[in-house]
Amino acid sequence: MARVDDASPQAWLSHYGGSADRRTVRVSSDGIEALAEVDGDRGSSSVYVPCVPRGVRAGDADQTYAVVAEANVVGKTRVSGMALGQALTDFAYRLAEHAYQLAECENPRDFPEELPRYGSR
Repeated sequence: MARVDDASPQAWLSHYGGSADRRTVRVSSDGIEALAEVDGDRGSSSVYVPCVPRGVRAGDADQTYAVVAEANVVGKTRVSGMALGQALTDFAYRLAEHAYQLAECENPRDFPEELPRYGSR
């Protein structure tokens, strides 16, 4: 799922990575943030890309605007842990990039080929 939302990086992080009972990893590149849950077979990831969509006034938002993409898996998977988190993040990143283009964000940005790998932190 991807959407344009009025959420600051702090609000996004609090929502997706704030629970103490979940183990998460996080990476960033040029203002693009990503995090993934890496507890066993459970899988979820979220990507945050700052964006003010065309036709929206930034001053109308309570917080900053962003494209937020989520990827989740339910049930059995062939991989788990960090590998699953990385695969979901890569998928969410491409989804966020596509949604960003569709939103026609002000001051368009270039996207890196990929985000840093979780294992390389």
